[in-house]
Amino acid sequence: QNPKSSTVIVPMMVSPPPPPLDDPSVSNPLDCPPLRWGIIGCGRVSHDFTQALKHVPTASVVACAARSEDSAKAFAQKHKIQRYYGSYDDLLADEAVDIVYVGNMHSFRRSVGEKCLMANKHTLLEKPFTCSLEDARYLVDLARERNLFFMEGMWTRFFPAVEQARRLVLQEKKLGEVVSVFSDFNFNAADTDEYPTSILYNKSLGGGASLFVAPYPAAAASLFFEGRTPDSIKVVGQLDELSGVDLQGAAVLSFPATDKLPPALDKSQSDENTPKLPGYVGRFA
Repeated sequence: QNPKSSTVIVPMMVSPPPPPLDDPSVSNPLDCPPLRWGIIGCGRVSHDFTQALKHVPTASVVACAARSEDSAKAFAQKHKIQRYYGSYDDLLADEAVDIVYVGNMHSFRRSVGEKCLMANKHTLLEKPFTCSLEDARYLVDLARERNLFFMEGMWTRFFPAVEQARRLVLQEKKLGEVVSVFSDFNFNAADTDEYPTSILYNKSLGGGASLFVAPYPAAAASLFFEGRTPDSIKVVGQLDELSGVDLQGAAVLSFPATDKLPPALDKSQSDENTPKLPGYVGRFA
């Protein structure tokens, strides 16, 4: 079913979500409460996420949905999922679904995210969260209004190496005060995607480096600057004349006082895609 179909509003009768797994009250993250997942969008990213869920003892995928019932059926058979739907609304009406993972096209994140929240489903929305700040604010406000768990699916935040780095930098202060974060991420799209027909070059569907690549280095800032908001952002980049999408870019995010973050998306760089964290007393890479 087309994701632009009408939204079904369900009365708010949901219990508060459980505490985050990194909350001090949770002794063992693998002992998290049982969750029954529904998957919206049956492409590669949803496949990767579903594979990862199989390693969580208390998680189960009970349903999946795609715009094509055939695609949903194939996905269900591949992952041994009991129910599949050719309609997002049908999955959201499934009372066996506690929480929904949304992994469809970028341009539909707001409309599908809204559907999930209005159906009273806790939601994990794959990055990029939305294609605009306005849409992101709308969905966050809606989730708060309906008392629902709602998060961007930025997987790098949960890497064990990243969690350890955060402990060393933010709690144990091994570097002293962090003054800047250097982060870059890039890949050669010519190796995997046909130009100009790939979604990477489709501006209307949310293509381009700023939505496919930039969330990763940008997330590095929020991880080591404790959610602080930059007061100045400067960006340069290269646009593709045929498709109109951005092929590469570089940004400098200046935080209050003297802290600066310059993440780079330039695919021609030779540096590894690894954040580097200079502090007053050392450097972490």
